[in-house]
Parts: sequence; structure tokens; C-alpha cells
Amino acid sequence: MKKPNESFWRSRWQFLGLKYRLLLILLAICAVPASGLLADRLAHQPAADLTEMLARAEAPSIASDLTLCVDGPEFMAALTRDLVGAQQRVVVQTLAFEADPAGLALARALLDSAAPDRRLLIDDYSRVVQNDKVIGAPNRLFDKALAHEAEQTRTLITQLRAHGVQVRYGRPLGLDAAGRKARDHKKLIVVDDQLAYIGGINFSEHNFQWHDLMVRVATPGAAEFLAADFERSWQTEGVARPATARFDGIDIVCAAGDGDPAIEDAISAAIGNARHSLVLECPYITEPYLSLLGEARQRGVEVTIITSENINRACMKQSIMAACRRYDLQMRLLPGPMTHVKALLADGEALVLGSANFDFLSAALQPEILAVVRDPQLVADFEQRVLAPDLAASRTWQPSETSIAVTDISAGLINLAGDFLVTLHGE
Repeated sequence: MKKPNESFWRSRWQFLGLKYRLLLILLAICAVPASGLLADRLAHQPAADLTEMLARAEAPSIASDLTLCVDGPEFMAALTRDLVGAQQRVVVQTLAFEADPAGLALARALLDSAAPDRRLLIDDYSRVVQNDKVIGAPNRLFDKALAHEAEQTRTLITQLRAHGVQVRYGRPLGLDAAGRKARDHKKLIVVDDQLAYIGGINFSEHNFQWHDLMVRVATPGAAEFLAADFERSWQTEGVARPATARFDGIDIVCAAGDGDPAIEDAISAAIGNARHSLVLECPYITEPYLSLLGEARQRGVEVTIITSENINRACMKQSIMAACRRYDLQMRLLPGPMTHVKALLADGEALVLGSANFDFLSAALQPEILAVVRDPQLVADFEQRVLAPDLAASRTWQPSETSIAVTDISAGLINLAGDFLVTLHGE
């Protein structure tokens, strides 16, 4: 990843006069409440009752070592089935855990499991963010529902600990250099070191209502490899270590963040090796990947991007539109609940998926788990159960329907944010 000038932001800020600094701070303070309301409206569209969805959900049939779970309820049905049969240990790592129907479903499954070793590792992000809202932020000071949910989550964790489930927060937030590190974005479950789940679903209600994926991995050796990655994070309060391994039909990358290029290298290779088609579904797509998709298009590869009509980061969607216009990429907008899917299919043969978004955060700053799947059965299942329905339900975005100025300004803001965060993390 390109290393920006570390003094850029300091010099820009010092260049401004005092009155302009105060004006910018005032504008930011005024914008916070409006941004909160907008985020709520975009991210939390009316959805079916999750408790009912969970009750109706059925686990997918297990036909091979790699099984696709589409959306939160199906994933939870499969996970519950596996936890019931656990004999030795169950370990869970997640970015977000909340005392809502999703978090309660996991808590019940952990409490019902007979495994003597049951552990839950939550990124420290979840202490301060619930339901995608920052606890105590100026626009949340009087949000009683948010305060209640945060209290309920603390109570649930206390109950889990009281019943033998070890719960630990990892990668502590703080003002020092270590505390400012990007969050551990992994989603991982390992059962008896025989099977594992990896993908993009957090244990929170809105994540379960979004469109998303997890993969059940029972390939020999893979669960042990992922269990070792969990143990490294557990023992070091979330300080991840890089590791990669190749198994039958699947390569797994456990990236450490903090400048580790493994995720960017794997995704860049998949894009660079494509011969005729690339289909990418993800809500968050930035450099370094947009220009790589443009290069693929220049050499004749057909490139299609699927993202949400109702995305929770409006500026991100506009930025993707700018790249699609610039590089002649096809963009399709999927209506309904937000797609949180993070998947790239290259030439209908290699499927890249996991916890990593296709953005600057996941590229090198955040610890992530990424899989490159070449198992024909799983790829075909993805095409049938995810790609075909999403292409059919989505519409083609036409460049004429969106202002060039809006998309270019949005792209500039996203790139500026990327440079700022990379500078902040000292990479």
C-alpha cells in the first residue's frame, strides 16, 4: 500500500488559521446529529422480524467439506446444529456481539453445548459500538434504546461467564498507539478442531438481516489451522499473527493487519489472473482494487460490480460509481436489505470470500480471514444461490443518472479518508 506523507495532516492543520480551525470543528459538531440520522435511515431499512426468521431457518445440507451458508438465519441454524454435537471445545471470534436476537441465539447455542471449553473473543469495538451506533457520541447522548441495549449486552456477557463460557475482549481501544490500531475484523468459529466457519457475519441483529455469507469448512487440517489462529489472538488480547495455508480446494489467509499485505496480495492476484470475467459483490470497494479492476477491463475482462442500493455509507456508493464511469465497469444496484457479501468470482472458477472487504481498511490495516476457493461444488453453489438471484434482483446503474461532480467529490473524500487512516496507523 502506498505510504503517504506522515506530516501531511499536521501541516495542513497548522496551515489553517485559528478561526478556520474553529469553523471546521463547529461544522463537524453540527454535522454529527444529521449523519447519525442518515446512517440510521440508510442502514436499518424495515426488515422482517429476526426472531421469526431464526425460528423458520433450516441448516443447509452437508454435501461436502465446504458448505455455503447464505444469510444469518441459515448460518445460525447450521452453527446451532454443530454446537449441539461439540464434545471438546467451541471457540468464537467476532467483531460485534450484541444482546439482540442474533447475540441471544449464539449465547443459547454456547450454553446448550456440552463442550467443556467454550470461549468467545469479541473485538473491543463492541464495547463502544452497538447496532452500528457509537455509545456516548454527541448524536447518541439521549438514545435510551441504545443505552439499554449496551446494558443488556453487558448483562448477557456476565451470564455467559457465570455459566462457564469464557468471554474476552480483544485488541483494546485507547489513545496510545496500540489502542488506535484498526479493529480485528475476523469472524471465526471452530468446533472440536474438526470444522470451522469463516465469512462476514457478526452476531448483531442488523448483520443477520443483511445479505451475507459464511462458509462451513470441514476440510481436513483447515479447522486446526484456524484454531491455532484463534489461540494466537486469544492469548495476546487480539494481537493477530500472519499465517497462510493451502488445503484441498481452499487456500486460507489469516492476515495480521498493521501493514500485513497478505489480503491485498491475494485479491490483487485473483484480479490480475482473470482472463475473461470478474464479478464482485461488496458494499465497500476502494483503492487499491478499483484501479486493478480498471486494468482488468482494459485487457478485455468483463467486470461487474454488485453493491447495495440502500448502502449505509452513501459516499462509498458514489465513489464506486465514479470508478465504474472512469473504467467502463458494469455496476448493478441491489435493492432491499443491504448486501454485506464480500465475494469475488474470477472466471467462474476461483471464489474469493471471507471477512475482508475490498477496501483500504481490509487491504492491510485490519486483521482479516480470507479464503480463495477453487472447489467446483462450492463455486457452483455460490453461483446458483447468491450470484444468479442477486443479478436477477439488481438493476444496471446508468452513468447518466448520477452527477459526475457528486461521484468525483465522493471518490475524492473516500481516497482522502483512506490516506488519513493509513497515515494515522503509521503504515
